[in-house]
Amino acid sequence: MKGECVCGKVSYKVAEDISKLYQCHCSICQKQTGSSSQTGFFCSAESFSWLSGQELISNFQKESGYSVSFCSNCGSTTPNVFRTKDKYWVPAGAFSNLANAKIENHIFVANKACWDEIGGEAAQHEGFFPVYS
Repeated sequence: MKGECVCGKVSYKVAEDISKLYQCHCSICQKQTGSSSQTGFFCSAESFSWLSGQELISNFQKESGYSVSFCSNCGSTTPNVFRTKDKYWVPAGAFSNLANAKIENHIFVANKACWDEIGGEAAQHEGFFPVYS
């Protein structure tokens, strides 16, 4: 499946089934997205490839280890390699059709926005939960 940023200059491909999504409700993800959560998934490094625009990607990293990559042209969040280098974190919203995907876990729900109502049947975790396995 192909994902891309808003301006279309950064694009990438994931060559594995995208079925397990998670939503992070931590305060950092709220600030980074301007919304109640960040929805994403992890894929193996072997199944991920950049198609265009990798030179346009900028990065920001907090001392805590939190890292975000984004298109320097349009500001869209882009994938970034996991600290172990064996997988990529990928934003789910960059894909136009994830018909087979579903949110399986909500993490950091103890920090969710007071106006956020989490629905559905996905598991809810008060804090961190290893969603990348």
